[in-house]
Amino acid sequence: MWISLWLLACTGTPEPDNDNPDEVAATESSGQASGVGGPGRGPGDGAGKARGKGAPPFRSKGSKGGNAGKGGKGGKAGQHGGGPDQSGAALQDPSGFPTFHDWPAPEGPAITATGAFSAAVRLTEEPGGGYRPQVAVGPDNLVHAVFYERAEAGDLIRHRTSTNGTDWSAPVHVGHDKDRNWGPDIVARADGSLVMVYDHALESFASSGFVTTWTDGSWSEPTPLTKSAPDREMGSGHVADAADEELAYVWIGKKMDPSEHFQARWRWFSDGAWGKVGYFSDGTADAWHTNVERRPDGSVLAGYDIGTGGSETTLYVAEGRDGAFGEPEDLTATGKPGERPHFAFGEALGSEPGPDHITWFHKTDGKPQHIYVRSGSPGAWGAVHEPSAGLGGFHFDPDIAINAAGVRCLIWGWDSGEDAEMVYSLDTGAGWSAPQKLAEIDWGKPGLASIDVDASGAFHVVWNQGIRGENHVYYARLAAPEAG
Repeated sequence: MWISLWLLACTGTPEPDNDNPDEVAATESSGQASGVGGPGRGPGDGAGKARGKGAPPFRSKGSKGGNAGKGGKGGKAGQHGGGPDQSGAALQDPSGFPTFHDWPAPEGPAITATGAFSAAVRLTEEPGGGYRPQVAVGPDNLVHAVFYERAEAGDLIRHRTSTNGTDWSAPVHVGHDKDRNWGPDIVARADGSLVMVYDHALESFASSGFVTTWTDGSWSEPTPLTKSAPDREMGSGHVADAADEELAYVWIGKKMDPSEHFQARWRWFSDGAWGKVGYFSDGTADAWHTNVERRPDGSVLAGYDIGTGGSETTLYVAEGRDGAFGEPEDLTATGKPGERPHFAFGEALGSEPGPDHITWFHKTDGKPQHIYVRSGSPGAWGAVHEPSAGLGGFHFDPDIAINAAGVRCLIWGWDSGEDAEMVYSLDTGAGWSAPQKLAEIDWGKPGLASIDVDASGAFHVVWNQGIRGENHVYYARLAAPEAG
């Protein structure tokens, strides 16, 4: 997902922006932005919250067959120019940051050891490659991966499945068949179905959010979740399945106007309909990197950050249940600044809920250098831990998962300049282990990983890796580590 950047400097609190697709007829027409064109910083891979009405998705067919290819080698990252008529993927740095990979990396010890993950399997092929993957494991342990590929018709979403992590189904097209289909996010439900949301952007950068479901091997016709109009842009759409077959959807959105800021927003699907749009932030400063995930009890936790793009930002979380979200909590006030929150949730102990675990990263002087983890619950968070502490290089884009035995697996991108790979650390009960490489791709820069856990306690990871304008998606699995 990539969104045109407006360097915003407005004052005062704007009126809430009506982003409900049911109150204004949706349109696929292109509109011209009133600000600066060309490449800019997108909001990245996050989630905001939203509420509104809408029809449930329809269905379409999918197919299977074929094996995944293996990864190869390539060159180092370089500059890539272009205009707004190009694929957004061609204008993105593979990790979502347009400049820092070109800077000298912070000095310090390197990560040299390679861990116990399976050999990486490449899920994408030339020339389209793959960007911004997500992974979800169904109750039957079927592994699902989605990503978008650069194709002649645009940036198009693909879906692949595997029962063993080695042999994968042929890529199936999902979503719109043209334009820019960015930032797919999926969740696997208890009945084996999938829900996927994504951002659909026109060449003008006008964009809107959509939802589709996968049931019995078929994808539904995409249904709009936000208003489609020539003067609207959105991004960072994420979804979580809540209790009683409900869904929570979050994103950032605004009018395409240089005086506007991105707001973090949410919608809730319950009783067969989408509620109206709700707002986490007031639009006086830009919101970024929204995310939402389900707790074991069916409630959800959302997160996002507020601030100027490229700077230190303030991290917020908000609980959601029964069709609504509570007041956001400023997590930075009692912890550290940062962005791109991801969550994992411990199992309940008797009548007590399990702890929430949140990870994020922190940039200083525009350079991502710190990976943080914090556990507890809203209003009662513990100490901030830094598994990346004392290491050289850039550290960015973390994600986290926990299995039924209580083992936590933390993954993130690492770039020392001379070496760059996806890395991980485990907490089996005695604290975070020394980080190790998740894979040895030996090409490009890693980023934007996604992790899930299966019924056996094994961890499944997908990520993209490459150079500016050329990326591939990789998959690897870690057998269930022993707790203790």
